[in-house]
Amino acid sequence: MVSFSSLIRSKAKCSDLLSCFLDLNNLEITIFYTLLSRGRATLDELAAIVSRDRSTVFRNLQKLDSLGLVSKEMTSLDRGGRVSIFVPSDIPTIKEIISQRIESIKRSMDSFLNEFEQRMNLEMVIYGDMKDQPHLKSVKSI
Repeated sequence: MVSFSSLIRSKAKCSDLLSCFLDLNNLEITIFYTLLSRGRATLDELAAIVSRDRSTVFRNLQKLDSLGLVSKEMTSLDRGGRVSIFVPSDIPTIKEIISQRIESIKRSMDSFLNEFEQRMNLEMVIYGDMKDQPHLKSVKSI
């Protein structure tokens, strides 16, 4: 996953934004870009292209769908039956999803900063007490 600090220190790629702000892993990004370049694909097609098990690709597609980056359409087959076709969202929609996520993070950080002094004072007490107790020296986080 790409860190926020690496985004502002270098020339970020769009995939870096997807990773950082939507918490996408490399496989999810690969599947997503594969769909973007193809326009649409079945689960079997995607699994073959990314050389992964169908169930693994399906789990990743579920996450992409839950984020609004892809959608699933059902299509009837000529020989009978139905197949799911996965379609990526358009680029303006993807941009809006990321923008909304950044705004949500900003609101959370603003709220955190409003309580910053209170939180710092509490943490000073907690960490100050920890150094006085030898059995707690190995504790790294609360």
